[in-house]
Amino acid sequence: MDDNITRVTTLFVYGTLLRGAPNHGRYCIDALTIEPASTAGRLYDLLGGFPCMVNSVLGTTYGEAMTFPDIDETLARLDVLEGYRPDSPGRSLFLRRVQTVTLLESGETVPAYCYRWRGLLPEGAVHIPSGRWSRRQRR
Repeated sequence: MDDNITRVTTLFVYGTLLRGAPNHGRYCIDALTIEPASTAGRLYDLLGGFPCMVNSVLGTTYGEAMTFPDIDETLARLDVLEGYRPDSPGRSLFLRRVQTVTLLESGETVPAYCYRWRGLLPEGAVHIPSGRWSRRQRR
């Protein structure tokens, strides 16, 4: 590995993978660290029980930054959940990308994997101005 390339070891989550959310126990139970975090992006409620984040500098999405014992194995599991096809991104529901995330307690910025919505938002998607998703939220 090139010494100038930093290996990404952090995952940013903002929806059903958050602590206490429905998919956390199944997909993130082995997290080594979990910290409040934020990143650039606009958050939408898809009204189907989960949110999506779209690439935008005009919004902030809040969630959690997590590290795992084996980030590659974690990403392989999450790719299935998120409908990400590394070999065919154009057919993916979400795209997995690396972007800068701010750890809210320390202010430190780190590169993290994020799943962002690919394509047009579906009819009925509702912007979440606060950037914070909750299953109880239905606006």
